[in-house]
Amino acid sequence: MSQEINRSAQVVPAWLTRDYVEQKLRSYFRNDSLRLVNLDIKLALGNGENYSSVITRIYVEYTTDKSKDKQSTRFLVKESFADAGPAAQVLLSYGVYNRELDLYERILPQMAEVVRNELADSRKLFAGTVYVDRKRDSIIFEDMSLENYRVADRLKKLDLEHTHLVLEKLANFHAAGAALAERQPGIFAKNFDRGFFNQHTRGYEPIMKNLLMALSRSLELEPDLCQRYQAKIDRLVENVMEYGERSTTIVPGDFLTLAHGDLWTTNIMFQYDDKGHPINAIFIDFQFSAWNSPAIDLHYFFSTALQADIRLKKQPELVQFYYYKLNAALKKVQYSGNVPSLFVFHQQFRNRSFYAAFASLIFEPTMTYTGKEEASMDQIISLSEKGMRFKDDAFQAEETRKKMRLTLPFLDHLGLLDVM
Repeated sequence: MSQEINRSAQVVPAWLTRDYVEQKLRSYFRNDSLRLVNLDIKLALGNGENYSSVITRIYVEYTTDKSKDKQSTRFLVKESFADAGPAAQVLLSYGVYNRELDLYERILPQMAEVVRNELADSRKLFAGTVYVDRKRDSIIFEDMSLENYRVADRLKKLDLEHTHLVLEKLANFHAAGAALAERQPGIFAKNFDRGFFNQHTRGYEPIMKNLLMALSRSLELEPDLCQRYQAKIDRLVENVMEYGERSTTIVPGDFLTLAHGDLWTTNIMFQYDDKGHPINAIFIDFQFSAWNSPAIDLHYFFSTALQADIRLKKQPELVQFYYYKLNAALKKVQYSGNVPSLFVFHQQFRNRSFYAAFASLIFEPTMTYTGKEEASMDQIISLSEKGMRFKDDAFQAEETRKKMRLTLPFLDHLGLLDVM
């Protein structure tokens, strides 16, 4: 029996030992005779694919009393940052770890049941949980790649077929969240009011400002864009938090639900049929989920995950598509709260439009980063030479500059770069 644990050259959780994994698998499989034979641990995500946690994939081989033959499987482990660096302190101020643990332990399973039983959708909504470890702020998940789920290409973005599927599943997710809140008043009262923008903390302020300043510097490589937009971006640096908080302030009469909060390409996994068509989408990474308008999910998703032509030309019809799915789902779960008309929902979407500016100007360039610099929250916060090099590399990349030639006029025409 091998007791070797093979680790990648990158840092992986020190507490993820052979004994720990064996104990959790015994509980998960409900079999005390399980014996771990081999354990292989590797970092699961590459540079630029995740900025708020450490994702580890564990490969296991085990035997049981009933079967002496080796069986193999794998799981994913998600944990908070292990150190107490600047990024960890920012995330702690937002309560992201406790919120996600709460979701996976007591909320998401109930929402999945609503979707399965009341919306008659038997497809998975999220990855199943093996174990929630509050002591280590970590969760062991099913590895959905075993069921042929995979993340779409974050650089190519999503076509219309993938987009419609995500919006259908998102409507079910939002309907289930609204129904659960109606049936269990107060379930989202604690710690679900701290999205990226909120009234409690501005921990993300240096991140927002540093990235906007990097955008401003990059415009000097584009004389026409520089003349038209640099002053507006420079002004936005000082106002970004106020505008963001204003865009997420709950307005009486708005339809509210549990918003995913961070819905971009890497936080969605797709399952495909034999012809390559997507047949299901599941959501992962609920650290920034918040009780708010579903419009923030739509803006964030549109701005970070869609192909450019779809993002710039088809938003009104995509909002309509989503709205009809949401309206039908709310009727099926017998939601008795106020459901806005399509016209009013479009207004609600418009009132949250700054979320599109924030997501596309600040976050999206780092989400699609493919350069050689270390891509991390600490690097975004840092004003060191290394940190500045990463930010400039991300925003001065030709692909980012190409996107800004389309994105800046689009946002400017909506008034999102002017004084608001």
